[in-house]
Amino acid sequence: MAKITEYKAYLEEFRAEVVEGLSSTLTEHAATLNQLSYSEDDDGVWAEVVVHLPGRKDPWVRRRLIIPAQGPDKDAWLAGTIFSSALIEDLDTRRT
Repeated sequence: MAKITEYKAYLEEFRAEVVEGLSSTLTEHAATLNQLSYSEDDDGVWAEVVVHLPGRKDPWVRRRLIIPAQGPDKDAWLAGTIFSSALIEDLDTRRT
């Protein structure tokens, strides 16, 4: 958990951007963000979201590397925007 502690401010900014970026799309899909958590391994820090979608028994889970082992390669705002955009695209694709 050393990297998660080291990048605490970065991860807080990332979280704020993801929550804001997803809010309207989750409302549109009648979905709920149940969890946004972080884990780390030798590759770096990973973000994982758990979303409840109506009509789906199991939660919808997505995980992505957001801070490589050598450190952030983009600012937190941009990382959060990219992460939430990818989730929105997955949700929109899933709907069709």
